Amino acid sequence: MLKIYIMEQLLIIKTPHANKLKNFLTKNQIEHQIIYNEPLTNNKPTKKDKLRAYIEAKCKENIFADYGEAIKDKEREKEITL
Repeated sequence: MLKIYIMEQLLIIKTPHANKLKNFLTKNQIEHQIIYNEPLTNNKPTKKDKLRAYIEAKCKENIFADYGEAIKDKEREKEITL
């Protein structure tokens, strides 16, 4: 006796409990095929990432603030020489 299974659907499930799902399918003898088996990366920014972004933003603000003051100093120097 030959059994032929035709897979008709592709179902993508994103879950932190992938092993439980695989065990369930195997235990209940549900025909399945694992096509991609890689853990997904965590896209939530951590406190370190938030701190790094904050520091970078502050550094950029300070650069532009200093540039503005430098232009004012050049203008003052011109006024003094006149």
